[in-house]
Amino acid sequence: MDIRELEVKELHTVAKWLFKMNEQDHHYVAWMASDQNEIFEQIWTLTQFKEPLAYVAWEGEEIIGFLGILPFFEQKLCRLLGPFATKDQEKIIERLWDKASLTAQLHFDIVKVACFAANESLVSFTERHRFQMYNIERTLAVHKNGYHPPENKESSIVEVNDEDRRALDVLHPSAAYYTTEEMLNLSKDKGNHLWGYQENGELIGYIYLETILSGQEGEICFVHVAPQHRSSGVGSLLIHHALQYAFYALDLDMVTISVRTENQQAEHLYKQMGFKEIHTIYAYQKEMKPEPPLSTNIH
Repeated sequence: MDIRELEVKELHTVAKWLFKMNEQDHHYVAWMASDQNEIFEQIWTLTQFKEPLAYVAWEGEEIIGFLGILPFFEQKLCRLLGPFATKDQEKIIERLWDKASLTAQLHFDIVKVACFAANESLVSFTERHRFQMYNIERTLAVHKNGYHPPENKESSIVEVNDEDRRALDVLHPSAAYYTTEEMLNLSKDKGNHLWGYQENGELIGYIYLETILSGQEGEICFVHVAPQHRSSGVGSLLIHHALQYAFYALDLDMVTISVRTENQQAEHLYKQMGFKEIHTIYAYQKEMKPEPPLSTNIH
């Protein structure tokens, strides 16, 4: 087995392998892109830093493992794209982590990873390295043929742009996986949209929709309303607006949204709109501070 840094000339081969791996529940890792071309772009970005942020395990010409680090340097945290392994899973995963953890310790205070419960090798990895579960999220989906739009249209919803950055920054959670600036920039990409709800000229809520697969799938990544305006129906209006645009303007077949398991009120609202649970993602994090080496039987 040979583990080395991801090289640009290998990107197409590795992206194709990752696409096939992440389609399987027992290998699935959150935050990996859904489309093969998007995976290519995602891991290409990891090759553009001075620090090594992606490693591939090879057995001859065959890929048998991968681990990438998705960095958020300003927040001093990173998300793991992997680890993946097709054979000798514990051994390969540990070898990949030995490489990647050096970069993680140098640059990040927090490392996060998320997956389905079916990904037993990754769950075991988090247990061996004392990651703490910090979140459980259900992903819900609504299909175009199962959605029933309201009769009334809402005129207080507008496109959000750079001029709204300050107001949007007040609403947007500081711990979100996109910063306000990143979300604004991504909203300019084809198929992505950022809308706000205005009251007396003031932005009191917003929703961000991303196209995951053109003509097929979208995701409501964020929907937030100012605390003093919650339970007033603003969130529902924003969601209906995003769904109608997704289904009738973008011609998507399905839209997903995630909700923390303890947020039963939001989950109830989504299900009233036609969303149904499709899977649950378990998220773990680890503080990168020095600790004694783990005893292991791996040789």
